[in-house]
Amino acid sequence: MENEIEELIKKFYNKDGIQRKKARYALVKIGKPAIKYLSDLLNEPKENEQKEYVRWEAIKTLSQINHPESIPILINALENDDFDVRWMAAEGLINIGKKSIKPLLKSIVKKSNSIFLLEGAHHILKDLQFKEIFNDQTGIINKLENYNLHPDIVTAVEKLLSQDKYT
Repeated sequence: MENEIEELIKKFYNKDGIQRKKARYALVKIGKPAIKYLSDLLNEPKENEQKEYVRWEAIKTLSQINHPESIPILINALENDDFDVRWMAAEGLINIGKKSIKPLLKSIVKKSNSIFLLEGAHHILKDLQFKEIFNDQTGIINKLENYNLHPDIVTAVEKLLSQDKYT
């Protein structure tokens, strides 16, 4: 299995998007065993434009695997300097749904100064609220929208976490 995963990941470096897409689909079918390998791709240094689509393929695959084990990886990717990677990470957390809420809220408390994280959290929580998965009792979505005007974001998040609804 390990060799198969490594061979498929090598295809993410191919300039041919169809080859990358086929590799992504195969890795999604493999599922959980591929998560660690995909996570490693997100840490590679940027040397050329090729690395950008490798990162994007990795995060897209993780979001399509849709496994709770990828939650911390997807949350970390919310701070990636590439907008497309951040967006795909947010979509992955939305796909996972309720299980992603508590770890996301905890990340907001730890990194409330991260603009990218706050923007991603806003997108995720707003979508989950629309899907009736998240109940915004403390107005956190509005506070995240205007994070510069709301220094009490952490207080609102801590209040939600203390209710222990999102386990």
